[in-house]
Amino acid sequence: MKIQIDDLEFNSEHFYIQSNTIVEKIIFNNRTFYSKYEKIDTPLTQELIEQHKRDELTLALPLIENDMVNYLVIEYYQEDWQSFYSLIKHLFRTLNIIDYKAYKNPNKELLQIFITRTNTSLNTAYEEIDKIKQTLELKSKKSYRIFPNKNSPKNYNIITFPLNIV
Repeated sequence: MKIQIDDLEFNSEHFYIQSNTIVEKIIFNNRTFYSKYEKIDTPLTQELIEQHKRDELTLALPLIENDMVNYLVIEYYQEDWQSFYSLIKHLFRTLNIIDYKAYKNPNKELLQIFITRTNTSLNTAYEEIDKIKQTLELKSKKSYRIFPNKNSPKNYNIITFPLNIV
């Protein structure tokens, strides 16, 4: 099933809805993860997307499908997202990353940057992420998350629906 969100396209047979309680306990690499996202195996409806846009619920999609990714994603949860985005644009120029899109969720002070990668294997994605992390750590001590994350289980590598294009 193809899911189109603005100019992003996801291939997924399922989606996730955030719950108020822990839905799943995942043990991975001797660590325990608690997920508040419930996996839904039915097609996503336009009504659910509209509810997400109105901040009535939170929808997410899996980033990893069949050990492949189409996007690398950086998430930044701070009010000063504009300065972080400026830093990211400069960083991407130095790393020759030109195909990316930025989205802002005004309800959660969340900046999401999607780097387009078509059918990229997980190992290749992890190598690229390590390079981005190393360069970013030299420039910023801010808190951000990069996906896919090799230290998390695959079903924990999910991305909330982006809202507004920056």
